[in-house]
Amino acid sequence: MIKDILYVSPFDHQRLKAYLYEVENAKALIVVFHGMAEHQKRYAHLALKLSQAGFNVLTIDHRGHGESLYDGTLKGYFADQDGWQKNLEDCHTIIKDHRKGLPLILFGHSMGSLFARLYLKAFASELTAVYLSGSPDYGFVTSIGLYFAKLLTLLFGKRHASPLFTKLTFSTYNKQIENPRTSMDWLSVNPDNVDAYIQDPLCGFDFTTQAFIDMLEGMADVYRGRDWNCNDPELPIRFESGAMDPCFEPGGLKRAVERLESIGYRNVTYRLIEGCRHEIYNEIKRDALIYELITWLDDCLSLNRR
Repeated sequence: MIKDILYVSPFDHQRLKAYLYEVENAKALIVVFHGMAEHQKRYAHLALKLSQAGFNVLTIDHRGHGESLYDGTLKGYFADQDGWQKNLEDCHTIIKDHRKGLPLILFGHSMGSLFARLYLKAFASELTAVYLSGSPDYGFVTSIGLYFAKLLTLLFGKRHASPLFTKLTFSTYNKQIENPRTSMDWLSVNPDNVDAYIQDPLCGFDFTTQAFIDMLEGMADVYRGRDWNCNDPELPIRFESGAMDPCFEPGGLKRAVERLESIGYRNVTYRLIEGCRHEIYNEIKRDALIYELITWLDDCLSLNRR
């Protein structure tokens, strides 16, 4: 059964849309956090496969994305201030309302992997496992991007959407693809997935300058923040990315792992998947990867940690 959820934020009355894929005698609740400039329905196939394996799955459209967009709501906009914190609290409330005492597992892709790590920072004691795909890298260019986003905000306001900034941020990704067919080939080796993304009006839009600030400051916190505490060193955390994903430089995924290890997490693993780019769960061999994911999830639950 798929349950339709509409949540109204107490902060500013923004509405968030979610779906709960619910099964009898569920083993756990898996929460899916999607990436930037896309939406939860792109994970419907994954959610159905996970529910068929005995999991409840909760997919949520972030603020400014997907079906959380209503009349007067800007695409690619979280809030004028503390947008990611508000999104975090909104998602946390939705999760609490539909968890039903089940073990809680996070699945985060790309921007959603950053968001999942901030959820880990805030609510680690509630989690049974964390799975992260397509994790973006952090480096000097990220700091420059944050400075540029703040400059654009001063010049044009927090709700200004800059196609130039979007192009500067992502144009280098496709340059790493030999003979690209489209401007979005860096997403996937699966041409059907790339075409579906390009044709989807709820994908590929420009972020507002404030949303870029929210995301880049969130990324800085994930990779460099000092106020992290690890109260569960054995929490299973898994990173997986396509071996041809241009969103990180060589060693970037290992740096993400080492960051969590430096905080105190000891059960952090990672894998690069050959033949895949950024969206591993929309690649041609996605069903095989989902099967492997389910095996990992079951192994995590067999530890009987919480």
